[in-house]
Amino acid sequence: MDKPTFDELRNLSENHPEAFERLRAELIEDCIRSSSKFSQNRLRGLQFVIDSRRLMASNPTKALIEIQEMMHEALQRLNRALHSQAKAPPAQEARILGGQQRWPRQHDRPELH
Repeated sequence: MDKPTFDELRNLSENHPEAFERLRAELIEDCIRSSSKFSQNRLRGLQFVIDSRRLMASNPTKALIEIQEMMHEALQRLNRALHSQAKAPPAQEARILGGQQRWPRQHDRPELH
């Protein structure tokens, strides 16, 4: 499907709001279907939350602000996660104490040399 221009979308929204909503839903579904199978359920869940916020908002501006806040919070969580990984101390090597060794060490196995 060819994507409509901004002016076409604005015209459709102003003059045929039901058709605009159908097209919006179709374009969103096309985008979700084109993503990996791994991401599709998560994207559908996210779209459900977005649609719910739009329905619950008292006006379109309020919906926009709520969705924008939701996106900002997600970005902040991602930023905190990235920074916490950057500040994490390097992993230390672990030593196993006690017990018998089950397999010969690599340097003890002649076929590996």
